[in-house]
Order: sequence, then structure tokens, then C-alpha cells
Amino acid sequence: MSTQRNILAAILIFGIFMLIPQYMEMIGVVPEMEYDDGNGSQAERQTGPQVDTYSATPSVPEKNHLHSAGVSEILTIITPLYKANISSYGGGSVVYYKIHETKNQTQRYVGGYDSLGVYSKANNVVLLHDIGHTSDYCAPCLSVKDEGVFKKHNQAFSRKTSIDIINGVLEVGEGEVKEIHYESDGVQKKLIVDGDSYSINHFFDYDFKSADEVEVAWTSGVFPSEPSINSSLSYSADELSYSSAYAYQNESLESITQNSQVGLPAEVFNEKTDWVAIRTKFFGMVMLTDKKSNYASLSSENFLFRGDDDVLPIYSAGMGGYPSRGQLNVTTYLGPLDVDRIDLLGQDKSVSSIMNFGWSIIQPFSRAVLWTVKTIHNSLGINYGFVLIIIALLMRVITGPLTRKSYESSAKMKIVAPLQKKVQEKYKNDPQRLQQEMGKLWKEHGVNPVSGCLPMLIQWPILMSFFIVFRSTIEFRGASFFGWISDLSQPDYLIALPFDIPLYGGAVAILPILMGISMFLTMKITMQATDDTQKTFMYFMNVFFILIFNSFPSGLTLYYTIFNFLSYQQQLSIKNSK
Repeated sequence: MSTQRNILAAILIFGIFMLIPQYMEMIGVVPEMEYDDGNGSQAERQTGPQVDTYSATPSVPEKNHLHSAGVSEILTIITPLYKANISSYGGGSVVYYKIHETKNQTQRYVGGYDSLGVYSKANNVVLLHDIGHTSDYCAPCLSVKDEGVFKKHNQAFSRKTSIDIINGVLEVGEGEVKEIHYESDGVQKKLIVDGDSYSINHFFDYDFKSADEVEVAWTSGVFPSEPSINSSLSYSADELSYSSAYAYQNESLESITQNSQVGLPAEVFNEKTDWVAIRTKFFGMVMLTDKKSNYASLSSENFLFRGDDDVLPIYSAGMGGYPSRGQLNVTTYLGPLDVDRIDLLGQDKSVSSIMNFGWSIIQPFSRAVLWTVKTIHNSLGINYGFVLIIIALLMRVITGPLTRKSYESSAKMKIVAPLQKKVQEKYKNDPQRLQQEMGKLWKEHGVNPVSGCLPMLIQWPILMSFFIVFRSTIEFRGASFFGWISDLSQPDYLIALPFDIPLYGGAVAILPILMGISMFLTMKITMQATDDTQKTFMYFMNVFFILIFNSFPSGLTLYYTIFNFLSYQQQLSIKNSK
């Protein structure tokens, strides 16, 4: 029976690790112009990120006239949340987008790539880089199908003047809403910019006469924002595992994910579509319309941002099947994957399905965990590292009775173990009688082998939700703790290696080693009743966890390290009280 349990345990653990990649994939987890080069000023590069400002010299509002069609014009929009450059091509397509949202007078989201693909902790997060092909941008624009062929309607539009625009800059302050008007042959377009939101409304009034149909598309993707933790990669492999394009149809989420340098051809999903989206690990674009489209189209192309070895998918997402004439109100959100902002998009909170909250049975737990993290942080105003310690303490208190029950069950099994071996030896050639006698033995001594596993099964949805949330929540991005732990969303690497080790990586993190020690101490107590084969197997799994957690975010590892040490203290207390 012991050998059978070992084999069964090995199969179950192996199966879990084989299924984790598929599960994470299922929930969504596998350029320069004169006006702004994306690098920031010299002062910004030397002293760190600063809030973007604009000095108009002099402040002269535009006169009342129509800017010429066919001429490229760049307009800069500055709000308390972001700075965007939009082009007259496509009637206001976004060509450059930098986030500068602040909280308590400090930048919320820093650390990113400049226009040359160089990462710096001092850079603002830039979600769209202008690479000099302005006429190709479509973020968003209309695409017209005529005689079976789609063509982007992204020529240069005329723009109506506005007294709000000074020296090519539209500033939209907190609580303000301002408009920009464009027009071209057959299209009138109005942009509505809200100073309190990452969303921009694009209202199209169009008439393409004999066209077959119209599609609204976003083809500029979303650029990466996280550094590589592997010396052989230009970008974070972890971030790329989260990068995908989505379409929401009939309460179901469809997606595509590019995993190599080969882009993905357009895949058409022929169902009524509510919205489409593109995401990286912490940021994303969502495009919604006031009328459901007949289909969605998702594709990607690989972009060599830094070198020939890059795997950087630039996703495209479109919603099509609209008539050749009519009106269409399109809302685009381009910003952080903050659940409080994402839940405001749409009417049914369906957009939050791109947030990787897990299976439906786990999603309520994941939301509860995230709500708890944010509530403790906002209420007490403490560091997120201390928030994780508090949550570990709370979970230890909540799961304490279950742990005690599991330990007591294991202790009883230890007493019964010698008798169990005798029964196994006596009836080893009679499986049916062996099963009957084992059941009788367990009943006489009041033990149940399954009861030791039941507490862990009850905790599984909660533990899984911690793994999902702590691994990908934007709250931990850039949040330091103490000492060498400078970013809870990244591994706490302290020693760089001159080479990469498969499964482990190219650097040594400290917290996974501490977590391994905590697991070893706990195992020494809980496995006293187990045989040498089981002990060897569990110690091997301990080493395996150290290896895989080496590349996980330090916030996740910190939580499990604290939780395991608290578990060890409880196990020690239970043992000494006997």
C-alpha cells in the first residue's frame, strides 16, 4: 500500500505540474519623431521619472479654420494620467502613449523601454512607441471592405480648430472633458477625452456608399514594459507568457497567443462580439463599441524591437460586419490592468475576464484576495511586503484548525502503521481480503487515511487564488519591501550567474532558498511517520520548488515563505504539546 501511495502521489504531482502551463494558458497566462522620442529629457534620464509638463511659448489658441487634409499632423494630449501623441492619419490614431499617473505625488508606474528598446527603471511606462511609419497606424481606425478586399481608411484627416489646443497641445485636467473633431471623405469623427480616465471615445459618422462592410480595428498592439530576467532574452519571458489578444463573444472569451518569432495570421471568430482586447502582463488595450459586431478578427506579427532574436508580438484586434454607412461609437481603454478601472468598462464587468482570475470556481477567491490586499494597504498605508505578512498571519489563523486535524490524523496513522504492515504482509496475496482487513483496522483505531488530505483539498481554491493574484497583480509592480527586495513583482535576484540554468534561470534569488528551508523544516516534523521512499520523494519536490520559484515574483515567494515558517511553528507547537 505504501508503494502504491508513493506511485499515486508521484502521478498526481506530475500531473499537476504538467497541467499548470495549460491552465495558465487557458486563463491568459502563456520608432521616433521630433515631437517626442520617448526617452524623456536629459534631466529625466539622470534624476528619474518626472511628471510630464508642457510649456507653451507663447500660449496662443488656434484660429478658427480647418487644418488641411492629406497633411500629417501630430497633436499631443496631456491628462493627469497619460501623455499621448495622436496623428491626423486615421482621424486621431494614437502613435505614442506614455503613462505618468501619480499617487501621493509619486509616479505609480515606472520602469519601461525607450524608443530604442533599452529598459530603464527611470523611464515612464510607454505602451505605444512611434517607429516612424505614421500612415500605417490604426489605433483605432476604420477598415473598409470593397470588392472583397479590406483597406484601412487611415489617410490624413482634416482637423477642426479648437481654442483648447495651444501650440499643438490639448491639456485635459482633472474633472475635464474635451473634444477633438476630424473629417475626411465620407467620415466625420469626434474624439472625447476625459481627464479622469484612460478611455477615449471615438465617435464615427461615416458613409462609404458602395462598400461591402466596415470594420473598426486596432493594429498597433501594446508594447512590453517589464525587464528580462533571462540574459538570453530581450524581454521578460514571464510578461510574454501573459501577452495575448482576446475577443468576447456570447459570454465566452476567445484568444490567440504568439509563442515564437512567427506571427499569427488573422483568425476570424464568427459570432456577435462585445469587445476585443490586447494585453501584456500588467497593461492592456480594450476596444468596445455601442453595437455588437458580427465577428472579431485577431492576428499578430513579430516585431524586432531590439534585435534578430526578439519574440515581441504586436497584436491586431478588429470588430467587423458593420454596414457601409451609419454611426459607430468606439471606446478604447489603454492603461494599467487595475481591476477597479477594468470593472468600469462595459456594463457586465465581462472585461475583467482578461485579468487571469482563474477558473470560475477560483475567481471569487481571487477577487477576495485582491480586495483584501488593496484594503489592508489603503487602510493602514503600509508597504505591500508587510501586507503579505499580515495576510500570511491571517491565513495561518484561518487554516490552523485544518492543519491541526491533518497533523492529528497523521499521528494516528503513525500508531497504526506497524499493525498495517502486518496486515499487508499477511494478506498480500489476497487483495480483496486485504482491503477488508485494512478497513476494519482503520475503523477499530478511528483513523481515516483520506482525512489527512482533506484539509489540503479544502484549502486548494484559496491557495490557488493566492498563486494567481500574487503572481500577476499590478499592485506589486515596482513595490519595494526592504534590502535586496526592490520589486515585489520581480524575482529577488541578488547574484547574477554567467550562464543560464534550465528551469532555474541566470541569477540566484534568496527568497526561494528561504522558502525551501521553511518547507524542509515543516517536512521533518510532518513526515516522521512516513517511510524513507516517501521522504526522499518529498525532499526532491522541495528542491524542485526552489528551482521553479527562483523565477517567480518575490511577492509570491515572500508570502509562501512566511506562511511556511508559521506552519512550522504551529507543527512544532502541536508536537511539543503531545
